[in-house]
Amino acid sequence: MKKSGIVPSVVFLIVLFVSSSLFAMRGVGGKKTQLTFWHSMSIYQGGTLEDLVDEYNSTHDSVYVDLIFQGLYNETKTKLVNAVKTGDHPDISQVAIEYLDVFIDDGRIEPINDLVSSEDREDILGQFWNGVTRGRDIYAIPFNQSVQVLYFNKQAFERVGLDYGKPPRTWDDVIDYGMELTRDFNGDGEIDQWGVLISLEGVFGFTPLIRQVGGEFLNEDRTEALFNSDAGIKVMRLLQDMVYEYRMMPSNWTLFEGANAFLSGKIAMGPITCAGIKYAEENLPWELGIAPLPYIENKSVLLGGAGIVIFAKQQYRRRAALDFIQWLTNRENCIRWHKETGYLPLRRSAIESIELKSFHRENPNYKVPIDQLPYSRPPDFTPYLPQIDDIVRFAIEEIMINREEPKSVLDTAARRVNELLSDGNRK
Repeated sequence: MKKSGIVPSVVFLIVLFVSSSLFAMRGVGGKKTQLTFWHSMSIYQGGTLEDLVDEYNSTHDSVYVDLIFQGLYNETKTKLVNAVKTGDHPDISQVAIEYLDVFIDDGRIEPINDLVSSEDREDILGQFWNGVTRGRDIYAIPFNQSVQVLYFNKQAFERVGLDYGKPPRTWDDVIDYGMELTRDFNGDGEIDQWGVLISLEGVFGFTPLIRQVGGEFLNEDRTEALFNSDAGIKVMRLLQDMVYEYRMMPSNWTLFEGANAFLSGKIAMGPITCAGIKYAEENLPWELGIAPLPYIENKSVLLGGAGIVIFAKQQYRRRAALDFIQWLTNRENCIRWHKETGYLPLRRSAIESIELKSFHRENPNYKVPIDQLPYSRPPDFTPYLPQIDDIVRFAIEEIMINREEPKSVLDTAARRVNELLSDGNRK
């Protein structure tokens, strides 16, 4: 703002603008602007977020952020819907990218294109903006972003004579490795170690595998389900074969049971979010290996996670919220968040930094998800994605646990999804 030779009236306007901006950031009467921030981070990752917020509060005089845990993504979404209706909503909140459309569809949140700087647009990778952008409008700032990677037990590989330095690259490789890794060590007729567990987790597990064989989950206009195509049927038959033909994967374990089995060493491999790398390395009783998510024909991974949405309506509160979000997602904090959780670093400047390159040389597991970014995509967004996810989860259970024919089950699920999408488009 400092220029030589400008007229006094212009100087006065600049001083007035700066003064009013500072006043707005401080709030009425020069007091700190207190912001409420709802989040969904678990105890482990939430600790890092709490530390970051505490650091912001101790180093910024004009804004104070009150961080409040509201449960997992779905719980936070439900609370936000009710809070927005009553007007008793937080200033900012973490919102899973698949739930953004719930708020966009009813006009509960506004685009923030005017709040996002050109520097942020260029430095934060386009893949992450894709998750929080609808059309040309930006509705959130990307925050915790993740992809699935293949977790594997290095000791389990060694025990059966497999080279853990050459983990499986394709799902055919997974079958070969899985058959070797599935063992009844004591000869009692019970499997002591399963080769792999793949929990498709509805939309988020199914979509990338469909894309790996050239299919899509929904059509481009989000008016029709495509997951019951030959691509979807091929994926489900592949998984059925892992259970019933090759007998290298249990069919009826819940996600909780699978996680516990993996921790205890009863599962040798499995696709899991990269956000768990830090926790796994520090808590598993065996050495963790990380490999890219295997592919069928084409490489594809699903980009998931959440962004931070500004719900505040008053301009001074929106500016204060933006100041905090920009600080939370700056280069240094992107690096810290990645190193302390496993979530992906948002910024190109962070990924290319000497600090992170040095960290990855010593901690190669953390670099694997970053290498998958060129072929990562978010899910097919629609306000009905949560309901669609429930439909697909039920269909997958019918196919995997009850051994139903994939085509008939997927066709039934697709009809239910099409009815849902059709009802939404008639609104």
